[in-house]
Amino acid sequence: MDTTTLSTPKDIPANTTNTQGKRKMSSYRAVIILICFIGIGFLLHGATGTHPISIVKPLDTFPKHLGNWTLEATHSSSEDIVIMLGVDDYIHYVYKDDDGNRIVLYVGFYESVGGGKGYHSPKNCLPGGGWGIDSVNTIQVTPVNRQDSPVDITKMIIRSGSESQVVFYWFQNRGRIIASEYLEKIYLVYDALTKKRRDGAFIRLMAHAHDGNIAKTEELLQGFAELTITKLDKYLPGKHLHQTNHQ
Repeated sequence: MDTTTLSTPKDIPANTTNTQGKRKMSSYRAVIILICFIGIGFLLHGATGTHPISIVKPLDTFPKHLGNWTLEATHSSSEDIVIMLGVDDYIHYVYKDDDGNRIVLYVGFYESVGGGKGYHSPKNCLPGGGWGIDSVNTIQVTPVNRQDSPVDITKMIIRSGSESQVVFYWFQNRGRIIASEYLEKIYLVYDALTKKRRDGAFIRLMAHAHDGNIAKTEELLQGFAELTITKLDKYLPGKHLHQTNHQ
């Protein structure tokens, strides 16, 4: 229904009614999200007997070449940052292609999410770094040489002044590719209760949109994401585990 055709009482300006409605909807949404998080916390607290799961291969052995992309630089976080993030393994790599385009790859792996160890969503972190969020969407990518159908990941366009970047991110957890933070929490509870597992990885790709060319940057990131998902399958614990992986 086109809400612009709806009438409002004559003594109440239309924009005031719309604003109040939006505020009410935002309040309801915030309450629902809060209730969900509280419920998830109680469920995770009750999911006793979960096992920390080791990574299959150290991330610092991740390929230095992906397609026509070559590792150009690596970044390390301070010990305080690593403790704050709670990661058990991570990489922060910069790749460069033959045309000089660069993509920043971050992968953070957690043996057991919870108890102060967890993901930090770009929706919260990037604005704190001075970047405004222009848009957030879910897109599909098709991992290379994977038997699965296309998978959903999240795409963000961020801006600082006249500079724009494109961000792709997803969770690669226990055999699933998950785009949404909220859906990831639902699966986290489900797997903690049914599989006694809370391991997982957060993956983020970032690239500057040179000359404001968002479409070209998205195309580059999509190809890189499709390579990365497939390669990470060899590093991250999948849907099924060997008994020796339980610590």
